[in-house]
Amino acid sequence: MEYIFEQGSGVHNEDYLITHEQTFGVFDGATSLNSACLDNGKSGGARASTIAGQTFLGASQTLVRLGIMANTAIRSEMEQCGVDFSRRCSLWSTSAAVVRLKGDAIEWFQTGDSQVVFIGKDGDYKVAAKRLDHDFPSLSLIKEKGRDHPDVHQLVKRVREDMNRSYGVLNGEREAVGFFRMGEEKVCNIKTVLLFTDGLDIPCPVPQRYKDFSCLVRMSQELGLQGLRDYVRDQEQLDQDLRAFPRFKQHDDIAAIALHL
Repeated sequence: MEYIFEQGSGVHNEDYLITHEQTFGVFDGATSLNSACLDNGKSGGARASTIAGQTFLGASQTLVRLGIMANTAIRSEMEQCGVDFSRRCSLWSTSAAVVRLKGDAIEWFQTGDSQVVFIGKDGDYKVAAKRLDHDFPSLSLIKEKGRDHPDVHQLVKRVREDMNRSYGVLNGEREAVGFFRMGEEKVCNIKTVLLFTDGLDIPCPVPQRYKDFSCLVRMSQELGLQGLRDYVRDQEQLDQDLRAFPRFKQHDDIAAIALHL
């Protein structure tokens, strides 16, 4: 197993990573747009990813059941903290990508923009849950007008309000369950399982509706996770104004696992 767990350029590391017995997962928390912090100084996004990650350590339940439990636990904590559920941009949220090894199969669970990718022994790869990138409109506007333009801020808010309407996250809403993706893959055909949050995505000069992971997969095999991470960070460092490679911050948090079978 290889893994990376690293804070980006933000104030908090909102990612979370688990490696426990046969269960492995990565989680990417997203702070509410009011940026409020909890009493312990952590952001709501960091708390959401932590709650979800710790919940998925429950070995006696299916991953789908654990997803439901994680979503409920996030809601419960927000209620205790007095979060206003009518203001959807105030909700804490997290994506999730989790696998569990069980005999000759790999059980997987995914929601949001964290990814599970299976690399076959023949070199081909399969994205467990191919999905439209919900940040595509925002990234396209950043490319055109820059990260700090007021139109970008307004669009980011509209996209956030579309949680569990057009794309899924764990944020305590009952609608989250409808966006759960899950399945099983046979171990005999798989060489490597990649789990990663979007901080490991290779910087792309032109935003794509559906992300192409072919370069990421190839580089992870040739360079390892650390070499891939170094390449991503080097490219981001060369683009200080976030325009050549449109994104939301200089460096995003990274949680990534490579399981070599």
